Amino acid sequence: MAEGVACKRIKVEEIGAGQEGTAAVTAAAEGGMPESEISVKIDAEVLLCRICLDSLKPPVFKCEAGHVLCSVCMEKLREVGCALRLGIFCDLCCKNTSYSRCVEVEQFLDAIKVPCSNETYGCNEFIIYHQKEKHESECTHAPCYCPENDCAFKGATCCLLDHFGTVHGWSPANFSYNKSLKISIARDHRFTLLVGEDQSMFLLTNTLTDIGNALTMVCVRPHESEPNYSCNISAAHVVAGGKAEGRLLFLKDPLVSSSSLLGGAQLGRFFLLVPLELADSSSGELTLHIRIDRLAP
Repeated sequence: MAEGVACKRIKVEEIGAGQEGTAAVTAAAEGGMPESEISVKIDAEVLLCRICLDSLKPPVFKCEAGHVLCSVCMEKLREVGCALRLGIFCDLCCKNTSYSRCVEVEQFLDAIKVPCSNETYGCNEFIIYHQKEKHESECTHAPCYCPENDCAFKGATCCLLDHFGTVHGWSPANFSYNKSLKISIARDHRFTLLVGEDQSMFLLTNTLTDIGNALTMVCVRPHESEPNYSCNISAAHVVAGGKAEGRLLFLKDPLVSSSSLLGGAQLGRFFLLVPLELADSSSGELTLHIRIDRLAP
């Protein structure tokens, strides 16, 4: 190999569990050399701790015979050895040993990059292998789900917005933050979609009960993330002619929950229960004033 090639950047495309533990690997030489790609097979077991079978990540340790394990399992072996007065031992060697950092394996693990599982939904990032789980727990491209009964759609938030309109005929209510929006909904109308000026989606869920309507708001996105929002919902008794009088109900949710809607729309921690008598006396609709504020970081 030419001396000018200092290192190689390795990307791994996972084939999937149950396929002989293999992966397709792309190696791109740096240092002025043209990039080239090769496909190889890697036994997936070499990327796992031999004891707990979790993905190896630095720091990684090895015994005197070269058996590799993660730092958590090494500490547990140390504790068990002390408790049984066996000293530090290796369960594969079946004898006392010492452990040292396995720098070569750590370098190998840091060089392996895999595609995000949300590639189908628009994420083009390659992530260091042992950081994949953390990345995917925060990935903004993770899918959201349609809350309508018997609808199996899932996709990126932008696709979900289009799905609501084209498949279910929803008409979103567009609003500006920090301003009140007046809407009227039928008592049996379950979902109302609101879209902010930054294209963030909010779903007002209306659950019909024997004593009234339970209203709750969620921000439709894969994970809790910035920015955060608060929400005020108020309902007043409306008589014929649209005039509000008498009773007024008010709810303030200081931090609107985020939901991918996996499992459907659920009643949130904060909800407004609107009694039956607060519906419009002529149309039977509920008249609501909604204000969503975008919170400062």
